[in-house]
This record gives sequence, structure tokens and C-alpha cells, in this order.
Amino acid sequence: MATILEYLIIIRFRKLISKGDSIAVLLIVLLYLAIAFLVFRNYQHFQNYILLFFVDTVGYHLQRSDIEILKLRKNYKGILFVEYLIYSLPFYLVLLFKEDFLRISGVLIFNIVLINLPKSNLKTIRYPFNLFNVYWHINFRKYKLIYLFPLLAILIYVATEYQNHNLIYFVLLVLGIIACSPSFEREQAEEIKRNPYTAEKYLKCQLKNTIINTFYITIPIAVMLCCFQQWEKLLWVGFVFIPPLLNVILKYLYFRNDLMHQIVFVLFIVSSVLSFGASLIAMPFMYKKAIKNLKAIKYAEDSN
Repeated sequence: MATILEYLIIIRFRKLISKGDSIAVLLIVLLYLAIAFLVFRNYQHFQNYILLFFVDTVGYHLQRSDIEILKLRKNYKGILFVEYLIYSLPFYLVLLFKEDFLRISGVLIFNIVLINLPKSNLKTIRYPFNLFNVYWHINFRKYKLIYLFPLLAILIYVATEYQNHNLIYFVLLVLGIIACSPSFEREQAEEIKRNPYTAEKYLKCQLKNTIINTFYITIPIAVMLCCFQQWEKLLWVGFVFIPPLLNVILKYLYFRNDLMHQIVFVLFIVSSVLSFGASLIAMPFMYKKAIKNLKAIKYAEDSN
């Protein structure tokens, strides 16, 4: 049993741990058990959100690329069902000890439906994004970000039903992260050099592209908030635009240093939250510095 568990965890987290790394496998198992124990001890606080701990399995299933190979076995659906049962076993045990048989049945039935769903082809989805930054399309297709939106809609419903407004803020945070993801990707310096726009116009087009595409992804959540008459929270949607715009500026401010870009972004966001947005005063200065860096990239072509 231990060998099977180790094998499944290595497959599930193959991007984080290497084959034969028993210590990493043990740490992941202990982490799952610790979270489940925490939920069990504070079940009154977590019982309305316990189903969120099973969402990870949904995301994993939708991103799997080995299902076609598993279909070579007649009992592949049973294999998937047992595999997902093992992944979420600590949280099933929490529900079992709390005698919440209704939720256990609901999750099991949902997993059966999930396994039997036909595999969708996301390449057929037409995204409305502006193409000036192609990484909006690439990221949504590569990471299947479209699947997050039904889950975010469910969180909005849960937040409204149980009057937990922190969940709404969490949804807006996730939207901000999604909107930032394309700006963490980098075009080649040659693309900037060959672009006919000046450095300032190029940066303005990138910012305009970010505003338009961020607006597109906020529409579903804004509609949900309107449907549930969360008018005060609707005003917070505007804050979703700040992190991606900041990230675009930092991208060109630290164009040749990905790590520094990421570190400064995190520090700037944290300082902005702690200082109630006072750090945002520095954005105009960073904007001008980013333009200078873009000019330096274009000038490099002229000097060759």
C-alpha cells in the first residue's frame, strides 16, 4: 500500500519531486494529514467550505494528458476513481468521523460524473482577448484557466449564502493573479526591436491590452455580484486592474531579470496593502524608467 501511495504521489506531483525522493513524498503526506487534522479540530468553521478541499482533484483531472493511455485498460474508470479517492482520503475521513454522509455521497457521485465526462478540446474555444499580447491566449490554453471561472462563480454563491465576504475578496484576488500571469511571460527582445512603435507607445499598447483583457475576465464575476446584489463588493472589482498594470510596468523595468521582477512585484503588492496604497505613488516613476529600458532595447539594434 505504501508503494502504491508513493507511486501515485510522485505522478501527481512529478513537477515538484523526483522519482525515489521518499522524504518529499513523506512531507506531502504529512502536509495533507496536518491540514485534514486542522479541519477536523475546527470543523464548525470549515464545514461550509470542506468541499473546496476536493477541488484540487477536479483541476488535476481536467489537466491530465495520460487518460488516453489509461483507456487502453478496460477498468480505467475504476483506476481513476480509486486514485482520486486516495488523493482526497484524509478529507473523506474527516467527513466520515463527523458522520457527514451526505457530502461524502455527493463528492463520490461528482467524481463518477467527472470521470465519465467526455474530454473537451479547449482549442475550439474562442477567447475575446486583444492579440497585442498573445500570452493571454497562450496562458488560458496552456494552463486551462477557463476552468477556474465556474469554481469562482460557486465561491461567489457560497460567500453570499453564508455571508462570508472574505470569499469574495479571495475571488477578486484570484482574478488579479490570472490577469497578472500573461505579464510574467516575456516576448523576445528581437520582437521589441522589430516593432514599429516607439518605446512609449509600445508600453502604452501593452497597458491598454492589459486593461481590455482584464475587463473581459472580470465581466462574469461582476455579473454574479450584480445577480446577488453585492453592490458594495462590485466596487472592489476595480482593484483587480491594479496588479496586472503594475506587473506590466515591472516586466519592462526588469526585462532581463525575471527573478528580480517577481520579487519586486510581491514586495510592492505587500507594501501597497500594508500602506493602504501609498506605494502606488511610485508607479509614474517606474513607468518612465520602464520606457527608458525599452528605448535601450531598441537602441541596441541601432548600435549593431
